Amino acid sequence: MSEAVNPYVLLRKLDRIERELEDLRVMLLKMVSEELPEEEVDEETLRELEKGLKDMMEGKVKTLSADEAIRLLSEELED
Repeated sequence: MSEAVNPYVLLRKLDRIERELEDLRVMLLKMVSEELPEEEVDEETLRELEKGLKDMMEGKVKTLSADEAIRLLSEELED
């Protein structure tokens, strides 16, 4: 039995997942850069991190708390 899938619902979910992944990517870059000695952090990583942080501070990027991220990822796994 195959259920009809609304493509717009899937697109919304994919969009939400992409935004969450981008937020997680920025967080991961920050974590990696904090663990490396200063001289080992490459310029591209620093630029990406600074851009991501600037976008977050300016409200251009939606940020999530850890609890919210866990809840949303759990919901996606259930679907």
